Amino acid sequence: MSEQSGHIVSSFDDDIASIRRSVTKMATLVEEQYKLLHHIIDTGSASTVEDVLENEPKLDAFDGKIRDQVITFITLRSPMAIDLREGLTALKISTDLERLGDYCKNISLRIQALEEIPPAEIKNEILRMTVMVQGQLKRVIDAYVTKNKDKALEVRNADAAIDQHYQMIYNQIIEDIKSKPNKIKTLANTKLLFTIKTIERAGDHITNIAEEIFYTVTGEILTTPRPKGESEQ
Repeated sequence: MSEQSGHIVSSFDDDIASIRRSVTKMATLVEEQYKLLHHIIDTGSASTVEDVLENEPKLDAFDGKIRDQVITFITLRSPMAIDLREGLTALKISTDLERLGDYCKNISLRIQALEEIPPAEIKNEILRMTVMVQGQLKRVIDAYVTKNKDKALEVRNADAAIDQHYQMIYNQIIEDIKSKPNKIKTLANTKLLFTIKTIERAGDHITNIAEEIFYTVTGEILTTPRPKGESEQ
């Protein structure tokens, strides 16, 4: 290998490594946001809501940085095959991560605005659902860092459990609305219904990331239907 071609290969590797570091840092911050969200749901902490809001611009900055890195990489390096897939996938993953951050912010504000504290059994199940999403985030970050297609598939398949848990909590909240009909409780429960739907959608975006990882590693697009839980209302 000539000195020039060796330099080009090294530059390619450096660019890809830099993009991957940015995506990993962004994903890690999103994971931290969902840990904060768990605390907010558990305690209603206003100061923790502020922490979530303060982190939101950082996620936006990461999204912009990754977009710039990928555009520069494609423009200057004219990558082919797996290198091009890596760059395009980073763009898609950062978009999903940015949406996950938006969801976390929206849920935090919705919980803060609840008219009353939810029943303990419903709150505990929402906390469990949040833990499930945290676990999915951790696993999908690991799959990305290690370029492990099997771990990515595990994340994809595990989303069905989040769907099932969503349906179970949905039914609990509807029963609570029916059993104790009053305006304040109905308003609070309506916000909880939006909350659990948003958490369920967060799981879908993590599944998007898992599928993008699979594509990056294999060059194949998953065409089989995603595993699903019970039918949604």
